[in-house]
Amino acid sequence: MSSSALRVQAVLLLPALIIPAMLLAGPGEPGTSSAVAGAANTIDAQPRKREIIEGFPPRIQARLDQRVRSMKSVTPKHGLAPAFIINVSKRWHAAQTLKVAFRGGDTVLHKQIADTVSDWMNYAYLKFDFGINPTTGEYRSWNTTDTAFAAEIRVSFDQSGFYSLVANDSINPSVSKPGEASLNLEGFDQSLPSDWSAVALHEFGHAIGFEHEHQRPDTPCDFRFDDDPGYVPTNPDGPFIPDPSGKKPGLYTMLGGPPNNWPQEVVDFNLKRLATDSHAYDMGPFDKDSIMMYSFPDWMFASGNMSPCYTRENLVLSIGDKQGAAKVYPKAPEQIKAASELRTKVLRDLTKIKTQSAAALQHLQHELSKYEEK
Repeated sequence: MSSSALRVQAVLLLPALIIPAMLLAGPGEPGTSSAVAGAANTIDAQPRKREIIEGFPPRIQARLDQRVRSMKSVTPKHGLAPAFIINVSKRWHAAQTLKVAFRGGDTVLHKQIADTVSDWMNYAYLKFDFGINPTTGEYRSWNTTDTAFAAEIRVSFDQSGFYSLVANDSINPSVSKPGEASLNLEGFDQSLPSDWSAVALHEFGHAIGFEHEHQRPDTPCDFRFDDDPGYVPTNPDGPFIPDPSGKKPGLYTMLGGPPNNWPQEVVDFNLKRLATDSHAYDMGPFDKDSIMMYSFPDWMFASGNMSPCYTRENLVLSIGDKQGAAKVYPKAPEQIKAASELRTKVLRDLTKIKTQSAAALQHLQHELSKYEEK
């Protein structure tokens, strides 16, 4: 996610904790901006932004795709749509403490990230625990050789692009493994992009359960998927650009070429609406200021800068973000109880689905046990 690529707008897909949408994942060149350059922490003279959008590693995407296939047999229960049932099962508990661990980077960088993303905790009734050693000041770490989850949120800097699993998918063994990052901020340990704080807030927004605004079902974005008629492919060895006559490539062409090289179905998965059943979501109003909304250049839309999804860059949590976080993770005991009862009901239903993997079933049963013990 980058300043020009991402102006994230919190879908207030309030309870809707959906499979994350990965977008224009860039090639992974380190940013060359206002920087924490390893341990040196030097500042570049002219900060720049990362022209990059999120993308999961293929291994994680394949597991998410498998879950989608296995859940096709889910039938509505208790008046809830299948998508909503799946989403509710991914929420953290209100008042839960979420451990965060880092692999790579130094203490200065870890503190910068921790101080920034903790803004979510001012509104969501959750707590980030960074495991700071009181003697050394070092933050909790994780390793690729771990056999148990060191933390609910495991941050890395060496994977390609920016991404985060949504909510407890990070500890769901059918989606994520203990030795894998659940949240990646590529290159932050080498050089911070000038919009790094917005990137971190956005990814941690996913980590506590929020999705992208541009994919919500009630506000279709009029993306230009196809080329202008007569477009001549230009700059085929790099990102496609307008041809000499000024005709522009569509998103299928642009994202199908370097550096993404995505087939059409991947573009559709990442940009088209998540679902058409509005009953799958409990959404707030469309929030043009949210940290969970990408900022796309106007040429990506059929109606240009008049598109409902065209917006300029946003760098901080919006009012809607704050309200949404408080709604999903409330403090009032009666609201916590109602959310807990709904989630227990949903988890019981999901444990009865025969098409899912043994790992997925074990995860659901483990989550259900947390509620039934209370």
